[in-house]
Amino acid sequence: MLLATLSVSAQRRMVVVNMETKVPVRDVQVFTDEGKNMTTRWDGTFELPDSFSRIHFRHPQYEQRYILRSELRSDTVWLLPNTNAIGEVVIYGHRRFNDRMAQMLKPSPQQIERDKLPQAIPSGPNVLALASWLFDITFGKKLAERSRRKKALKEVHQKEMEAQQKWDMLRDTLKHGTP
Repeated sequence: MLLATLSVSAQRRMVVVNMETKVPVRDVQVFTDEGKNMTTRWDGTFELPDSFSRIHFRHPQYEQRYILRSELRSDTVWLLPNTNAIGEVVIYGHRRFNDRMAQMLKPSPQQIERDKLPQAIPSGPNVLALASWLFDITFGKKLAERSRRKKALKEVHQKEMEAQQKWDMLRDTLKHGTP
């Protein structure tokens, strides 16, 4: 009987409430740092063990929240509704979607007039594009790597020059004495 009393006192009953409407929130996932996972009941309540140091609350319609043991002042946890959450998603059938897309992609009268103009389309392969692609494949990566190495060497050389100037200035002050 004493053990049952100790186990009951080692838990705390808490309630999760919507901050705006002050209504209890059901199906909130509650995680403790000990690895215990709970879900709030229909009335927003859950049993919290006393041995936690941090609790994490998660629900799709509310902002996620962490609470440390030292921040817990009462038995009520307030969750802020997620204003960016989508309340409802409507999915149209495949055919209806295709009809709507065809309607949206239908060309305007101005576009039809513009398309009637003759357009010169070159025939044959695009030799310039092919040469550019081959250059990128064969030499492009090597050139980029070489320029990256040059830049890194330039930075190292600059730092060496600065260190040498500081060393020379220090040596001169030690030679001639402090001014």
